[in-house]
Amino acid sequence: MKILITGISRGIGKGLVEYYLKDGADIYGLGRSNPFGDLIKFYKVDMRAIEKFKEAIDKLDIDELDLAILNAGILGEIKLMKDWSVAELREIFDVNVWANKVLIDLIYSFTKKIVVISSGAAVNGNPGWGGYSLSKCALNMMVSIYSKEIDTKIYALAPGVIDTDMVAKVISADHSKFPSLDRVEANKVDLETGVVRIVRAIEKLDEFESGSFVDVRLI
Repeated sequence: MKILITGISRGIGKGLVEYYLKDGADIYGLGRSNPFGDLIKFYKVDMRAIEKFKEAIDKLDIDELDLAILNAGILGEIKLMKDWSVAELREIFDVNVWANKVLIDLIYSFTKKIVVISSGAAVNGNPGWGGYSLSKCALNMMVSIYSKEIDTKIYALAPGVIDTDMVAKVISADHSKFPSLDRVEANKVDLETGVVRIVRAIEKLDEFESGSFVDVRLI
C-alpha cells in the first residue's frame, strides 16, 4: 500500500506514519522535519510554500497512491472573531485550504482515495474558534466540489479530539470566556487511540458518498 501523509513531524501526522509503517505500507511524507529517516520517502517543505509542492511531488517520484492523507494544518489563536485580523485569517486559509487545493490538483490523477483532515469546528461555530472554524468549513465545501469534478474518491474527515500539541494550545485558552474548551478537554483521547480511530474510519469511508464530511465519532 502506498500512502502520502502531510504534516508528519508531530501529532496526528507522525502517529499515522508510525501506524502505517507497522502495517507494512510504503510512506511518502511532506513536512518541516522527518522523524523517520530512511524508513519513508520524504521531502522537506513548509506547507505555506505552495510554490514548492510540484517539485516536492516530482522529487518523491510517486507513480501511484492508494491513499493520501492531507493532515497538515494550523490552529491560530482562540479569540473573539472581532479580534482576528484579515492577515491572520489569510495565513490560516493558506495552510488549511489553499495548500490542500494545490496538493489535490497535483495528485488526484494517480491517487485512489484522498482524505483531508477537517474538524468538528467546521460545523460547531463555537465562540473563539474564528479562523480555524472558517478555514475548515471552506475546506469541507472544497472537498464537496472536488468530488463532483474528479473521479478520485475524496473525503473530509474530522478526527475527534486527540491529545496533541494543538489541543494542548486550545485548552490553555480562557475557559471562562470560551466554554467549549471544557468539552474539548473532557473528550480528548490519547494519540495512539486517536490514530487507530482515524485509520478505522478511513477504512469505512467508502460507505459514504465521495465528498462527504465525516466525523470519526459518529461512525
